[in-house]
Amino acid sequence: MTDKAKELTTEEMQRGLRETGRYVTPHPRKPPPPPFRRLAFTARMMRSYWHSYVWSARPNFRTKGWAELSFEVLRNAEKAGGRVEAEGFRALDALHGSPAVIVCNHVSAMETYLLPSMLCAWNDVAYILKKSLLSYPVVGRCIRAIAPIPVSRKSPVADLRAVLEHGTKALKDGRFAVIFPQGTRHRLFDPATFHSLGAKLALHAGVPVVPIAAATDFLRIGEWQRDLFATLHPESPIRFACGDPIPPECGERELQARSVEFISATLARWEKLDRRQMLLAPRP
Repeated sequence: MTDKAKELTTEEMQRGLRETGRYVTPHPRKPPPPPFRRLAFTARMMRSYWHSYVWSARPNFRTKGWAELSFEVLRNAEKAGGRVEAEGFRALDALHGSPAVIVCNHVSAMETYLLPSMLCAWNDVAYILKKSLLSYPVVGRCIRAIAPIPVSRKSPVADLRAVLEHGTKALKDGRFAVIFPQGTRHRLFDPATFHSLGAKLALHAGVPVVPIAAATDFLRIGEWQRDLFATLHPESPIRFACGDPIPPECGERELQARSVEFISATLARWEKLDRRQMLLAPRP
């Protein structure tokens, strides 16, 4: 049988996502044997990192090449036995092309890699991320090319000012502003770590908040070093779900509460479906 997942282009994937709001790995692969799984995935990711350096020099990288690079990484995961499922993205149609703040729980690096291939089907995207990433070797050039909103993570007050100033500018330019309010990656979702920076930005700019739930523990943080010793878990599907836009008129507290509620409820549903823990157990 022809591997249609390999043949699928970024444009075809995005067209299907716009038409149905869904993406499902067309023909899931059997994972390679464990000794070779991580090695093969790492080799493909090294190629993608090189592509990020080369492609980011192109003038249309932010509007087209970034989504293509993101979809390449998605295919890297599928070739390693990963199954990707996205749902609910037709909710973005309600924005009619206008900007919004996208808030998403932070599980692994996979959501930062894969979301552009999906979100860019509707709009240009601005990531809120660590300023230090801009100076990373090889990938730093790619990160600079996407014109992100950098924060230092050294001073919460300074970061808030930076996000409100530069985030509002990105939103006025018509872009989605994407933020992972937890800051640090956590496999299990704890609402207490999901701060309200996204709600504050949306309220300041007068745009909706769109919550996205992610389950990306296909790639798990390494025991000795977060990225170098990360492990692959093909038995854990890579899942994304997009919620309905929440209007800024609701106020900061409601924007925050409804975002957390959507993510928590979606993860609870996936816990039952996949029989794997995604939510942090309630504290006694």
